[in-house]
Amino acid sequence: MSPARRLMVLRWVIVGVWAALLTARIIVVATTPDADLTYFGIAEVVAITLGVVVIGVAVVRGQSIRRRREDEALALAIRRIDPTVWLVPAAPTPELRTSIETIRPEVSLGHRVTWAFGATEASLWELEDRRATRLLVIRWSRMVHVGLEDVQGDGRSWAIAMHYVRPDDTTAVATFFVRAAPGSRRMLGRGPRLERLVADLARERIVA
Repeated sequence: MSPARRLMVLRWVIVGVWAALLTARIIVVATTPDADLTYFGIAEVVAITLGVVVIGVAVVRGQSIRRRREDEALALAIRRIDPTVWLVPAAPTPELRTSIETIRPEVSLGHRVTWAFGATEASLWELEDRRATRLLVIRWSRMVHVGLEDVQGDGRSWAIAMHYVRPDDTTAVATFFVRAAPGSRRMLGRGPRLERLVADLARERIVA
């Protein structure tokens, strides 16, 4: 059963419970007008609260599943081109957005992108109308430095920075935040996972 269908079934189950409680209240009031309805009121409040919470959780989870599927579709599109690459889910910094606007003014960079790292290059990708778009290619032979930098913006303070040389021999830097997992909006903070990723990138650059 798909997540959308499960959500629909859950929604109708909750509506059924609410309808059952309302019907029971009507029957009790009709048969015994002097009956104490305190317990019915408590049950209705609990059922409504529980239903709203469950539906809210289901909606949030459904959005997370959709984001993860978008990431998986992008990963599949990239691996069809080159099955040897390894992927890093990321979010661009304002500086990187400006760079993309300069290089590719026709492209509006999304909130979630993916870096595809191979033996000879690193590419920035995003999914646009179910189509993988390659936005920026950095060749490792032109790489100067890979490291962590403090970047201010959106409450996230650490980004991976790749300093590289453009084909026209001018220098540039591409910084990006790393998402905690595919489909996630949460970013990795400074710590072992981020530092290990920087080390892997630097090692890949040296090997190439």
